[in-house]
Amino acid sequence: MANLKDFRLQIFKFEMYGFLKSLMFFEPYLIIYLTISGLTLFQVGLLISIREIIIYIFEIPSGVIADMYGKKAELIMCFMFYIMSFLMFFFATSFGLFAVAMILFGLGEAFRSGTHKSMIMSFIEKNDIGASKTKVYGQTRAMSLIGSMVMSIIAIVFVIWLPEIKYLFLISIIPFLLNMLLIASYPKSLNERRKTNFNLKEFLKQNVESVKYTFKAKNVRKLVIDEGLYQAGYKSIKDYIQPVIIALSITAGLVAFTNFTEEENLKIYIGLIYAFIYLISSLASRYSYKVAKNVNHYSFVNIMWFLSGVVALILSFFLNNLIIIFLSFILIYVFLNLRKPVMIEEIGNNSDQTKRASVLSIEAQLASILLVIFAPIIGFLADQSLRLMFIVVGVMMLSIFLFNQIYNFKSVQSKK
Repeated sequence: MANLKDFRLQIFKFEMYGFLKSLMFFEPYLIIYLTISGLTLFQVGLLISIREIIIYIFEIPSGVIADMYGKKAELIMCFMFYIMSFLMFFFATSFGLFAVAMILFGLGEAFRSGTHKSMIMSFIEKNDIGASKTKVYGQTRAMSLIGSMVMSIIAIVFVIWLPEIKYLFLISIIPFLLNMLLIASYPKSLNERRKTNFNLKEFLKQNVESVKYTFKAKNVRKLVIDEGLYQAGYKSIKDYIQPVIIALSITAGLVAFTNFTEEENLKIYIGLIYAFIYLISSLASRYSYKVAKNVNHYSFVNIMWFLSGVVALILSFFLNNLIIIFLSFILIYVFLNLRKPVMIEEIGNNSDQTKRASVLSIEAQLASILLVIFAPIIGFLADQSLRLMFIVVGVMMLSIFLFNQIYNFKSVQSKK
């Protein structure tokens, strides 16, 4: 069995991929940018739904394309969609143009998700590396989160220095161009191209077979549904830190950095909070494999539902306390990043190797279709009351935890 150190260069490339793809400098300020452009939070929710619908439509086809026609080529294509999206966000002045930008962003997400994870798993298996998938994927994800932390800090400088927030989209193009070059440098063996000529009938057949396989295999089905639900819940609330901080700061008149205006203080708060959240999340992801070695995976991922629900409810009652807001969002991100590497390993271990990229894409697709439903509702609730929004999300998470407990208990009883 080979040692992980023997493949340090390629593991470093995996990590750099995660680092570079996280340098979306506009991310901490996206909702601010959309709202100052004249959109309501409900319209922001609709834009999120549009993005997720595109991901839903193209998620399975993208996984099949990756499995059949080459993973490297597909990832390079995904970055092209991202870059076109950033350009459209920069020039957009209406809801319709923002919708086009979201469509392009959704295509980038659909063509990326699942593919790189599958490449990591294939690399580990082909080289018989003496390390768990959780450890290697956790390190890659940790580097991605470090990239997000660096992005958040640098974005503070950019957002104050640049004349408008929209210029952050142009700056974000640079690391994505670098990532295209990085992917091109991956060994040809990771492309895993199984077909040379496109056959529509075969393509559609593979799509149908991938869906059938995912939902017929009991273990795979349960894991995919659970992870899809959790991702949808996380994505539903993660960016609402921006309006929460804005509302609190305006009410309290918080101006910690006296050399800057109140508006610039808001941008600094958001950037610093995101940076610290990503730092803690990176540590959680990097060391998740140690947790995974010492706990029952199924019990562990389910308890994350309970803890996340409790945090959401606590947050709903302390929206006037910056420290509670800060700690709550840190915990939500920590739970996600402890949980996700474990779930990726479980899904990978329970899936047929030839269908792994498709299964991971279906998981992301399920999260997308759920988010299509959740996002406008969450946005509408946030327009009415941020407190109500967090209460609803918290109750939903606790309900799923209870359902899983009952389901697992009945499964154990039926085996006796």
